[in-house]
Amino acid sequence: MTQEPLLQADASNRLKALELSSFIVEAPAGAGKTELLTQRFLKLLPTVKQPEEIIAITFTNKAAAEMRLRILDSLIAAAAQNKPTEPHKKITYEISLKALQHAATHDWQLIENPSRLRIFTIDSLCAHLARQMPLMSRFGAQPRVTDNADALYTQAAEQTLALLEHKDYSEVIKAALRYVDNDAAELTNLLVTMLAKRDQWLSQAQHEIDPLQLQNTLRYLVKQALQTTVHAVPTALQHLLMPIARFAAANLLANDTDAVAPLMDWQTPLTAMPEDLAMWRALADFMLTDKGEPRKEKGLNVKFGFPPTDEGKAQKQSLAEVIAAIGDHAALHSVRALPNLKDGLKDGLKDGLKDGLKDELKDGSKDELKDDLNNAASSWQIITTLSKLLNIAVAQLWLTFQRAGEVDFVEIAQRATRALSDKLEGDSFGEPTELALKLDYQIQHLLVDEFQDTSPSQVDLLKQLTLGWQANDARTLFCVGDPMQSIYRFRKANVGLFISAAADGIGDIYLKKLQLYRNNRSCPAVVDWINATFATIFPTHDDDVQGAIAYRPFIATKTAENDAGITVHAIIKQTDETADTASQREADAIIDIIQHEQTTNPHKKIAVLVRSKKHLAALVTKLRREHTNIKFQAVEIEALQGRQIVQDLLALTHALHHRADRVHWLAVLRAPWCGLTLHDLHTLAGSDHHATIWSLMQNEEIVNQLEGKERLIHVRDIFAEAFSTQGRMNTRRWLRGIWLMLNGTACLWEQADIADVQAFFSCLDHLDRSNQFSPERMTNEITKLFATPDINGEHCQMMSIHKSKGLEFDCVILPGLGATTGGNNRDKPLVLWEQVTVDEHTELLAAPYIPKGLRSDMVSPYDYIETLENERDANEAGRVLYVAATRAERKLHLVGVANQNAKGEIKPTKNSYLDMLWAAVSHEFEASELSPTPSFSRTRESILNDEIADFTPNLIRLQHLQIPSVLQTEITFTNQTINPQNDLNQQTIPLNLAADAGTLAHLYMEIIANDGLEHWPESRVDACCQSIRFWLLQKGHSKNEAENLAVEQSISQIIAALKKTTSSPQGSWMLASRPSRQAELSITTIDENADAQEQRIDLTFIEESELGEKVRWIIDYKLTAANENLAIAAELHKPQLASYASLFSHENLSIKTAVFFLSLGELVEL
Repeated sequence: MTQEPLLQADASNRLKALELSSFIVEAPAGAGKTELLTQRFLKLLPTVKQPEEIIAITFTNKAAAEMRLRILDSLIAAAAQNKPTEPHKKITYEISLKALQHAATHDWQLIENPSRLRIFTIDSLCAHLARQMPLMSRFGAQPRVTDNADALYTQAAEQTLALLEHKDYSEVIKAALRYVDNDAAELTNLLVTMLAKRDQWLSQAQHEIDPLQLQNTLRYLVKQALQTTVHAVPTALQHLLMPIARFAAANLLANDTDAVAPLMDWQTPLTAMPEDLAMWRALADFMLTDKGEPRKEKGLNVKFGFPPTDEGKAQKQSLAEVIAAIGDHAALHSVRALPNLKDGLKDGLKDGLKDGLKDELKDGSKDELKDDLNNAASSWQIITTLSKLLNIAVAQLWLTFQRAGEVDFVEIAQRATRALSDKLEGDSFGEPTELALKLDYQIQHLLVDEFQDTSPSQVDLLKQLTLGWQANDARTLFCVGDPMQSIYRFRKANVGLFISAAADGIGDIYLKKLQLYRNNRSCPAVVDWINATFATIFPTHDDDVQGAIAYRPFIATKTAENDAGITVHAIIKQTDETADTASQREADAIIDIIQHEQTTNPHKKIAVLVRSKKHLAALVTKLRREHTNIKFQAVEIEALQGRQIVQDLLALTHALHHRADRVHWLAVLRAPWCGLTLHDLHTLAGSDHHATIWSLMQNEEIVNQLEGKERLIHVRDIFAEAFSTQGRMNTRRWLRGIWLMLNGTACLWEQADIADVQAFFSCLDHLDRSNQFSPERMTNEITKLFATPDINGEHCQMMSIHKSKGLEFDCVILPGLGATTGGNNRDKPLVLWEQVTVDEHTELLAAPYIPKGLRSDMVSPYDYIETLENERDANEAGRVLYVAATRAERKLHLVGVANQNAKGEIKPTKNSYLDMLWAAVSHEFEASELSPTPSFSRTRESILNDEIADFTPNLIRLQHLQIPSVLQTEITFTNQTINPQNDLNQQTIPLNLAADAGTLAHLYMEIIANDGLEHWPESRVDACCQSIRFWLLQKGHSKNEAENLAVEQSISQIIAALKKTTSSPQGSWMLASRPSRQAELSITTIDENADAQEQRIDLTFIEESELGEKVRWIIDYKLTAANENLAIAAELHKPQLASYASLFSHENLSIKTAVFFLSLGELVEL
């Protein structure tokens, strides 16, 4: 098919996609699907009474924001009558005009009120639904949503096993523990893994297991697999094989070898019935090597039943001919992965087998249990026990969520489903709830972006939202995606759902399939190479069970460029070369590419994309050490814990919470805020290995010997003051105050350091608020975070391939192609579930995890399902590589290491991207072999020793110490509620009563916000009078009677303001509990003079509307108003609030600023 018909089909399908009907659209990379979704949304607006009747669903906040922005831009352009010249934009313009006219007729004011455009992420939609029906969803007040619930999963798993002696659960838990050889830690870890992914199995675990049904489903799958084998080895070939196999088997039996004994009496052709599986396995062993390769004639000797006789030679030659005649050896090899089947269940042994397994779980031998579990019929029985255990764990997780006041995204999604239906039975839903009926009336059109990345639970949500829709009721479902870019299996995305939806629709809705062919992103040279290469990498046909997608070619519409195309950088690892040295050469090659591209195209964007972040380790290290002139952004690549400023803060956290932690105390004294030399550290601690560092710091005799004596005393005084206030405020504020007293802001050398410090304290604040803080937990949480990318390196970005999806770059570099894809490194679930289509019905297949001590060489059902998963992983690996390649606009650089063996042969590592690409790039490696290569005879140890010898740790420290004002005052009064001496964000305290009253009001507002409004009744506010009086008197406001009177007036003013704030409607709304709320948020920035500037925001939070739109609120408190006209009074603070707003511009959220007047209880929005 030539390009012109495909381009015509593309244009026609784009117009069809705007019709009032339901579609599923396949849009390849660079096809402009966001523009198509925008056009579709705008086209639907004139068909509805309210814009809220259209819902668009995306998967990321960024995608949702982009769609909303495009729609608004299109409406604004139409309003301004800015008619474009490009053909596709003309279509958008015309559609926007009609949408704008319809909106004006109904007074929608979409441009002024963009929140009426209902564009959700899948997570925000679920949260929106759960909020609508709090009773049905089992949520009362909406809980906080955490994206890291590992600690909660662990608590739930531990609490589950703690029910060991509970009368209702004891038998199940004991059986499960016995199953894992009483390894409670292993069982806990298995439960934690399962709880994190409970959306993938909960519906199956809640139903009673039917062993006979499971057995029949497995038989069906085995039969389906064997049909492929029968096709590969047809009856005619089998008749030729029978006498050869009988001859060899007889000779092997005489030699006491029974590998092919089942073939001894082979008389009839093998079929696809599972009863023939043992014979098929024997035939595979007879004809194929362990790796599945056909046996060669010269290797067929007496060990395989062919003696050196005339008959033996004749039979051997005949077998070689038959083997050569089989076209699909992989089909024969695949029988080795099929599971063992025993039909004891059909013979009436169901109950006896169940009772026998129960006895073995109680006190049976491990060998007996091993034999049972590796056979299909027996393994079904343990699933019932494990399913009950999982249901107990889920119940414990819900209780854990309630105690913590937070849930994960999985819980939100499940509660959304519950809010729409009162029950879920198999593939059908129960009666719709009131909310579902309401939405059925309200929702007229659904648009779903990136449909190839949906999971079964998300498709179920779509089925519930469209339940009851009729073909002729003008309601539409529009799904768009690219199955070739389905790369999120680790999030349970199932590309088979796209295939099924295209073939059978979703629920009762039939979807017309449309295919797009244009690629508007990449140059023709890049597109041609991708089409030619990936057509051989992708499977030959779609298969929803194996997650296989055939390649769909596309057409470049961009103008050709002279230097566009693909460049292969071949690196050959010599036999005497270490892997580390080869990695260094690969890093050097990438740096050369970056330097060349930046020289020839300085304003173009470069991306270095990898499957695994570890593939960038050598490159990032070399750039940091040797090429500091190359600025780059490592997007979620560099670990936050690897940044020096964060390491110093972690050391400070550990040291202050554990005075015997010598290592962290020494790190604190080495950090820039103190900067002791190694000699000083040895003098301090070298002679006494038992005393705490803190106690040694009190030893004046030792301290006087130090070159950094003043530095140590300076730090010692700060810590002494800090210890005196420990426990009197939250951990974040206490630790941050100490860091500020240590002049920590002066230790921020780069712009990125500021963001890293903010990330550290945000993590600490989260743990502190949820009562989960400990130094160890803090360190564990920090390991999960990434350092902030360098804002000056936007022209060279490094990221994972998954992170790059949806982006495009002028030049793309793909390193690490020689490394294994690592697709099979999954956690082993406690139970594996698989949904299988059997005769147009969905049936369940399940298999229990087999502990190490119970595994055997037999293929168990668990092994079989894992094999299916591995096949899906392999298919997805090709799609991940496709996503990486299609990010390139002009240039694609392929960088990989191939291995040269002792024979001089060059081969890629198996199961690597280079292995996939070998047919297309092998000639480049062969040509590279002709070039002279350096010698790599040096050992890794000798290179490492040289590096250690050259390494001298640099001492980085502040040149001048800054004594904090809190240590310069002679006043040491401390109040338990508020300690002004630790309000360290102000270096000087003004001797002005009005200013001090305002400061104190701010401090109380911070405490109220952090404690929660419900903990501050009027009686508690009244009780603060004495504390306020002490605070003001301590500030020196007691010189005479007149001032004493003014103090009393200030106390009354503060108390009245706090009461007014906590009781007013706007104050209550402002102080309401929100997961994103932050009081007295301090943000440090670097000005043009490279000085650190700290900005403190009284209150900020994210408010989500009923329509799912998120708005960042920034509020400034004022005790009193400077003008009776509050709008004028608030306007005075507009510049400052605008400055605060600029600090959040990276969030891509709407921002609202306001001033709250405490004494009036009034909020004035700017």
